[in-house]
This record gives sequence, structure tokens and C-alpha cells, in this order.
Amino acid sequence: MSVRALLPSLVATVTSTALLGGGYALLAPPGPQGPQGVQGDQGDPGPDGPVGPQGPEGPRGPVGPVGPTGRAGADAAFKDAATADWILPRAEVDAVSTLVELRFVAPTAGFAFVSGTGYCNVPTDAGETHYAIYVATAPDASYSGAIPGASFARFPKGSTMAQVPFAATRVLDAKAGTNTVYLSFQNFGGLAGYSCQANLVALFAASKLQ
Repeated sequence: MSVRALLPSLVATVTSTALLGGGYALLAPPGPQGPQGVQGDQGDPGPDGPVGPQGPEGPRGPVGPVGPTGRAGADAAFKDAATADWILPRAEVDAVSTLVELRFVAPTAGFAFVSGTGYCNVPTDAGETHYAIYVATAPDASYSGAIPGASFARFPKGSTMAQVPFAATRVLDAKAGTNTVYLSFQNFGGLAGYSCQANLVALFAASKLQ
């Protein structure tokens, strides 16, 4: 047989063998997975990223316990006031005139020791000198024997004494906050011509001595 005659048969055989081989390669199952390799060295960390926006505020925590009570305020203090010029008491019978008014603020309820001192010029007149100076809690409060610590003056007609000193004291209950006291002059005889100067001091204390 000639080579020309065998050539188609040879080509067919080679082609069939190639197709079978290719088919077997496509249809065969994959082999088992190999073991995992060793992990490589870790690389350098990258640069930090930008800061993100602030989140919403969280819930408020519980209120803490109440702290201890602080120290009490001053337990003793004083305030004073004085006449800036002569005070001329009213001349009507039993008229009440204020010589000095003193307003003070007490830090707590307590007591006020109020002291008024000064002098009055008594007119040289044929009339009777008769007056009282006392610490009062109202500007129109009249003198009475129940007001302690008053300065009481009484001279007969025709007296020549021209200047009479006085001292009046009183202990009063003080309320927390504003308090007002007065140094008052009551003219029992209604004599005209008195002139007075005075000083009034209020000393506050939270409690009395035991």
C-alpha cells in the first residue's frame, strides 16, 4: 500500500487519539488540595486614617451623693449708725421722735444686743424737763416702764443743766434677714428746744451665753 493511501487513515487515528486524550483531561476530577504554605512576614502598618466625626453624647450618669454641709456663717457681728447733725425732738406732749435708725441683716435667727449712747442739750427754760431715750422696734413705739435699759431724765422747773448724756441698751430677738431698731426720744412734758446727737450699735449673736 502506498504512503498516499495510508495518510488519511493515519490522520484519522491521530485525531481520534487527540480527542480522547483531550476529553479525558476535561472530564477527570481535581486532585486533593495541597498543604497551606508558611505565612509570610507581616508588612509595615499603613498611615493612620483621618479622625471620624464625633458621635452623639451618651446618656447622663446618675447624680452623686450629697456632700457634707458647709461651715455655718458668722455667729457674731455688729453694725452701727450715728446722727450726722443735731436731731431736734418734737415739742408736743408725749411726742415720739427717732434719733437714730439702724437696719441690719442677721445671718440666722438669734439675738441682738443694741446699745445707744449720746447726749441731749436741755433748754434753760422755766418749764419741766421730762423725757426718756430708749431702744425700740418701731419708730412710733412709746416708752413704758416695761422697756428695759432706757435713759430717763426729769428735772424740776428752772433747772440750769444744759447738756445731759444718756445710755440706753436692750436685748432683742433677731430674725434671719433684715431687722430694724430705733433709738427713740419721747418728750413727756412737750418742752421745746431739745437737741440731741447719738450713736446706735447692734451686736448680733446666734445664741446667748449659758
